[in-house]
This record gives sequence, C-alpha cells and structure tokens, in this order.
Amino acid sequence: MVLDSKLFVYKTDNGIAVMGIEEAQKDLIRKIPLYATSLIAVGITFFHLYTGARGTFDYLIQRPVHLLSLTALSFAVYPLKKEGGKIRIIDSILIIMSFSTLAYILVEHGRLLNTVAYVTKPQPLDWVFMIIALVVVLEAARRVVGFVLPLLGLIFLVTGYLLATMQLFPSLHVPKILDFWWVHAMFITSQGLWGVPTMVSATFIFLFVTFAAFLEATRVGRFMIDFSMALVGKTTGGPGKVAVIASSMFGTISGSAAANVYATGIFTIPTMKRFGFDKNFAGAVEVVASTGGQLMPPIMGAGAFVMAEFLGIPYIRIAAAAVLPAIIYYFSAFFAVHAEALKRNLRGLPPEEIKPMRRVLYEELGQALSFIIPIGALIYFLVKGISLYTAVFYSIIILLIVSMFRKESRLTPRTFYNAMENAAKNAIMIALACGVASIIVGVLNVTGWSVTLAQFLVGIAHGNIYILLVSAALFSILLGFGMPTTAAYILAASLVAPALIMSGFQDLPAHFYVYTFAIYSTITPPVALASYAAASISKGDPIKIALTAMKMVVPSFLIPVRFVINPTILLYGTPADIALEFFMLMVATMSVESGLFGWPLESKLVRTLLVIGGAIIIFPFSTQLPFLGNYVNYIAFVLIVLLFFVSLFKKYGNR
Repeated sequence: MVLDSKLFVYKTDNGIAVMGIEEAQKDLIRKIPLYATSLIAVGITFFHLYTGARGTFDYLIQRPVHLLSLTALSFAVYPLKKEGGKIRIIDSILIIMSFSTLAYILVEHGRLLNTVAYVTKPQPLDWVFMIIALVVVLEAARRVVGFVLPLLGLIFLVTGYLLATMQLFPSLHVPKILDFWWVHAMFITSQGLWGVPTMVSATFIFLFVTFAAFLEATRVGRFMIDFSMALVGKTTGGPGKVAVIASSMFGTISGSAAANVYATGIFTIPTMKRFGFDKNFAGAVEVVASTGGQLMPPIMGAGAFVMAEFLGIPYIRIAAAAVLPAIIYYFSAFFAVHAEALKRNLRGLPPEEIKPMRRVLYEELGQALSFIIPIGALIYFLVKGISLYTAVFYSIIILLIVSMFRKESRLTPRTFYNAMENAAKNAIMIALACGVASIIVGVLNVTGWSVTLAQFLVGIAHGNIYILLVSAALFSILLGFGMPTTAAYILAASLVAPALIMSGFQDLPAHFYVYTFAIYSTITPPVALASYAAASISKGDPIKIALTAMKMVVPSFLIPVRFVINPTILLYGTPADIALEFFMLMVATMSVESGLFGWPLESKLVRTLLVIGGAIIIFPFSTQLPFLGNYVNYIAFVLIVLLFFVSLFKKYGNR
C-alpha cells in the first residue's frame, strides 16, 4: 500500500490510525496534558520510593511535596468538567496555585523550618500561600472525596478562627489567639496541614498504595478469585463463599471498601445472582466481605497506620489485636452465606467452571508467589521490629523481584510504568482525606475543642458507660458518612476516643472501638458507600443491601462493646483466657446468626432464644446480674448447645 506524503501513520490507544499531518499534530497537542499528568504521577511515586530507600525528608519537605503534588494531580485527574484529555483554564490555574505554594515552601524552607513557633511574626506571603494551600486542598477534596469532609473542614476553620481570634463566645473558654498564630498552626508547624494524618499518608500509606498497585499489575486479583473458587466453589452456596474469601484477601491490600466492591464485585456478584442468590443478598455479601478487609491483617485499612502514630505503639501490635475480631467477622459472614444457601437449596458452582487447585497453582504460580512471599516478608519484617516504612519498601522490592521469575506475573516496562502511575492516582483520595483531616485536627489542637467535646460526651452519659459507648459508636458512624474510612477514623479518634479514655477505658481498645465503627459506616444506612457501589453492580436496592449486610455481621456490631470493657479478645490476658474468650464469642456469633437466618433452626421461639443466648454471651453487663455473676455466660452456652442439639436431631434424626 502506498501512502500519500501528506498522510501520517500515527499509533493511538485503539490501534494504528492514518491521518493528515495537521490532524496528527493537533492530536499530539491534545494529548500533551495527558502525557504531562502521567509523568507527574510517576514522578510523585518515584519521590516516595526514593524516600523509602534513603529515608524521609523533614516534615516541611516530605509532607508538602506529598500533599500539594497530589492536590495538583487531582485537578488533572478529576477536572471540573471532563472534556476528553483537555484541562480547563480553572483546573490549570488550580494546578499552578498548588505547585506555586509547594515552590514557595521549598524556596523558603530554611526560614520556615527555623521559625520560632507562635512567636515569630510571619511574612505577608506566608498568609497568602497559607490561604492558597487551604483553598486548593479543600477544593481538591470536594472533587475527590465528596462535599461532606471539606465542608466540615471549612466549618472548623472558619468557626475556630473566629472564636479564637475574636472571642465571639467567651463562655466557651476558647483561648485568645493572636492572628498570626493561625499561620503557624495551619501552615508552618506540624499541627495543621502538615499534621499526623498527612505525615502517615506521606509515608506509610503511599508506599502501601504503591505495594497494592504493583500487586494489581502482577494480576494477583485473578489468582485470588481462581484460588477461592478452587477452595470453596463446589460447596453449598459456593459463589457466595468465593466472594467472602476473594474479597477478604483483596481487602487486605485495599484501603477502600467501595473500591474493593468494584474490583472484585464485578466478578462475584453476577456469579452469585446466576446461581440463585437474591440480588440484594449478593450485593450484601460483597459489601460485607469488602468492608471487612480493612479489619483483616496484615495490612488492614490505612486508618490502622494512623492509629499506630496516635497511640505511639508498633503497627504490628494493632495488627495482632485485629486478628481474632477479623476472624469472628468473617466467620459470621461465611455462616450467613451458608445458612442462606441451605434455605434456598443453592448448590455450588459446576465443576466445569472451576479450575482444580493444582491447575490454579501451576498456571498462576507467579501471581501466587507475588502475593504470598511479599506479604510473608512484610509480616516477618514487622515481627522483627523493622520500622513499618522500611518494611513496606523492602516488601515492594521483593515483590518486583519475585514477579520476574514467572511469565504470567512478570512486569514489562509498560506495566511497571502503569503501576507507578496508578499508585499516585490511587493515593489521591486518601492523601486529600488526610489533608482535610489534618486541618480539622489542627483546629481541635489549637482551640482545645477535643477536650471540650470529650467532657461533653462524658457529661451526657451521666456516668453510664453504656450510654457513652452507644453515643461514641453513633458519632463514629455519623463521622464516617460519605467519607473514606481513614478520615472517619481520624475524626473519631480526635473527637470521640478521648471521651472513652477519659472514662477509664484503655487507649488501644478505645481507639479500636471507634476505628471499628468508622469502618462499619460504609455499610450502615442511609449513607452506605459500599452498599451503593454494590447496588450499581447487582441492580438491587442499596438500602436493602445495607440492611442485609448489617444482618450478616450483627455480632460484630455488638462485640466492640465487649472488647472495650473486657479487651481479652484484643490479646489482653493469658493464652488460656484469650482462647476461651474467642471460643465463647464464636459460639455466640453462630447462635445469633442462626437465629437471624433461620438455619438449621426454624422455630421462631428457638430462633429468638438463640439470639438472646448469643447476646448474653457477647454483652459484658450480663456478668453483673444478681446471683448468677460470671456463670451467666456458661448457662447461656449450655442453653445454645442444647437448642442446637435438639433442633438438629429433630431435623435430621430420622434420615
């Protein structure tokens, strides 16, 4: 074929195109913003990998580079109005403002770092760039996270500033703060924009997001689904159990329940529906499994890293405390799926749709090793006491090395580049959520409001710890409405956890309590982000999906009340005490779920007794009953066993 000299062969994303030279030039010009965005994203990831290898910079470099560069990237990835690859003028201005603020901080770094906090009067440009930084971060968060969190941040900023500087309400006892203090608090010191949430995002979280991006590039997700199908696909209700296992595995490396639903739900939900599960129940299974991934060690959700910093304890201690509650959570979900399948007489997947385990491990050995070895190395490093930041960096290097040994997992230069780009883009939501949360926490620290709210919560409880715990749970869930789990936990830890600690609860159980309910906000109506994500796939009702999801894990909504009062299940106590506590809670979980789902026990009276018996074991106040004392748990346990034995004998005894 002969081409005219005025024609140009040009490679596009969809293949080879033949166009005129002018058209090709215009097409290249249109794609320049896309190429620039891609290079910026890869550059951001390279910066974090470099600091992972060489150590982090001081807070006035590491955190502004992280937050402001991702803020600038967000305006390109989440434009005000999508027009192909075109970046509108307003987005270009915001990008320039973000990078200009970063450039100002880097140029003035020495002076800002040596400023005497709350003493040295800031320069006029410090005011200007502080305002710009706050504006771009709040606007970027509005686009990426939704309006709830940035609106809350704006309310805290404006209200805190007015109350503190103008003393509008002296009765609130807000300390008098000079105007220039606000620049120090929000922009110069490590309290405001560059506070602990931003620090955690700029170090641990970004590297874990990069770790997850490389795992995804090695096609580990496909292995997780095939492995789960080979493991439980043939069993009763197999498609539902596959969803529980696959999503829990994927959830350990995903910091977002909604993102996890989209990642695995596109495979699991249609399969569950095809084999007889109701569309709402199928959506609920995926929601429960995806949400629980943030409770499942070793990685958990990003909020756990923040918790380690807040409490000043090793992350491995938090991961260890989460093991047994996570097992109980997934046992509850697994049992609910099994009970629903038996009620509907749903069988497993046909053998022709399932790869044998040997075939999965042979054909996808590269993916299996790329998941198991780096995760195992990460756990080993953490147990050995290596810092979390260093441990995750080493795990990324090990992942890249291991993935090269098998063709099916090997990264090409293109997939490596894409993983680097996706890492930065995937980190945008968490970084901006942490940035806004840092603003709110900074206001709370400057004004002392966190102590005031804690005293308020303790006051309305009037000494009743159960009223306090219910209030704390509701606050944590409400704070999580429409927010990523990380941001929800940060707010709950700043506003609610101090009230629990003030009332005498230990630090780790108190923080784990609010963290758990911040996670559960993603499945709690009316604003249940994971449920809406599942509904978009299953075509079900998001509220019904949310309510069904809550029903599947009711015991896990109750157990936090027990572990905050009696934290044995969080590994407080002797091995014998922990084992007994775990066994009793597993029995209680099975009892409650049997009563709710009506299998294997169909009598309404028996089902009611089972729910009551399970609740008696779970709730710690049962030990305070007169005469019975600590024996009430064992009486409830015997009652549950007898009910199960009699009912199973009546159901299957004559067969």
